[in-house]
Amino acid sequence: MGETVFELPRISADAAPEFSDVLACKAWLEHVPLANVVEAQQQLLSQVTEFNRFPCKAMMRLQTLEALREAVAFVQIEQAKRFTNRALPMADAEAAIFADTTSLWEQMRAGYLHCLAASAADETGMRSHAALLAQRVLAYCGLKMFHHYRAYREVSRTDWRSLHQAYKVADGLGVAEEGVKDYLNRDVHDATPRIQYMRALLTGMANPNELSRRQLSFVGFLLERWAEKVELSHTPVAEEGVLPLVVDLAGDAPPERLTGEGDTEIFEPRFLDVSRLTKSLKNRIGLLRKGESPAKLALGEDCVQPSCEQLLIFLYRQWCQSRPPRTERKSVQQQAMVSNEMVAIHYYISGKVFRQPGVQTELSQKERDQIATFGRVSTKDEDDYSAVHGFLLEHWKVADESVSGLRMVRPTGSPGRRFAHGQLVAVRPGDAKNFMLAQARWLMQGNDGALNAGLRLLPGLPAPIAVRHYGLNVANEKYVPALTLTEVAALKSPPTMILPAGWYKPKRVVEVFVQQLLRVKLEELVDRGTDFERMTYEVLPE
Repeated sequence: MGETVFELPRISADAAPEFSDVLACKAWLEHVPLANVVEAQQQLLSQVTEFNRFPCKAMMRLQTLEALREAVAFVQIEQAKRFTNRALPMADAEAAIFADTTSLWEQMRAGYLHCLAASAADETGMRSHAALLAQRVLAYCGLKMFHHYRAYREVSRTDWRSLHQAYKVADGLGVAEEGVKDYLNRDVHDATPRIQYMRALLTGMANPNELSRRQLSFVGFLLERWAEKVELSHTPVAEEGVLPLVVDLAGDAPPERLTGEGDTEIFEPRFLDVSRLTKSLKNRIGLLRKGESPAKLALGEDCVQPSCEQLLIFLYRQWCQSRPPRTERKSVQQQAMVSNEMVAIHYYISGKVFRQPGVQTELSQKERDQIATFGRVSTKDEDDYSAVHGFLLEHWKVADESVSGLRMVRPTGSPGRRFAHGQLVAVRPGDAKNFMLAQARWLMQGNDGALNAGLRLLPGLPAPIAVRHYGLNVANEKYVPALTLTEVAALKSPPTMILPAGWYKPKRVVEVFVQQLLRVKLEELVDRGTDFERMTYEVLPE
């Protein structure tokens, strides 16, 4: 085994944790207020950090850490609910909980790393526990990374390096395939260091910043069962029509497929054999298309069609296929103006404040004076409206663009609202005169605080409308802002309507006001986001 330098917490004689051995730890745990997860997490973080500095035998450290695992897992899962699936950037309170949660995972990793270092050094009694120690270190590396994905935060290169180094040690000690038990897994308790490593690698390869909370949980469910299907070897694996998939154990990045052109230098390559995983995915996708239920295919009771099939196809592309070249995407480095939320987008596309159609209001004396002086009513009040209601346009940078999308960055310190996955966005790049509509396909908050977004452009030119429900019982209902998109024949995209989330029902009739009042029947749902629904429609005769 090549020498690996561990970055371990410094042992200090002045360390004074509340417990110094496993018996004292179990007694201390009885008084940790698990009903108050905020306080419990603070106590666990403080004491595990202190214990990692405490001088004790490696075997006693291992036994103590094992006693802590269940309580740590409980508070971490509960605390993660406070920052998972939230809009970005995080609020201060969410960011603080996220920092404490990832710090506790890191401290658990560091504690087991102390023990793994002792095993690698052949300390008395520790070599026989090498497989368990490597699996635990890899598990906590993976959990820290997974909670970054759940919060849509950037995983650092340091975390990738720590993951690869832990597997390298397991491989060097010859225990990568040795089975151990991990009862904190939800269903499958049998594990090996290689399986644990694969779970982390494949999650990182699944483009997690594009996945919803539910989808990411499903990926975790699958990989608890399927990570064992991926093997590692020192030589490239022959896969027809697919370039080799390789990870560098000396590197700090996720696996990538070789292209033969401009590949990054790889110092300690391991090649991933995903042929068994490919077969499993293909078989299940095929059976789902034939009408088989997800539950009968061991995909869980919560997985429903057609979203189940769509996600499996997405994962197949991420894990098992070479990514197509993106020659059409070009770097542009230009400024863009951005807005989100329907009422603000409607305001900027229409150029005026939304008012109820058909409501006649008398001119004020001030407005009469303005007409007499300038020939029109001043728009200054409407110009101020954006500031009063928080509709100020945000300044973003367009990093690169393609025909169908934009990759954008809101720099650190640039003011702006929070953004959610799947949200409707209006963007006006460069010197363009008009806004385009887009959906936030993926989001990630960088370690520097910058907000990164991938926007999928919606086809068509946007126009503002007002809409309300139709029928006798809603005659006095107010209109709400909505939008339409024109037909784009080249993309075979028909005219569509964008309504607030929850409005769509097949064949529902709504009242639409543009220049006049229209009755419109909603037809096929085309897109659904967190705050909007896009559908085709038919204008009904009077």
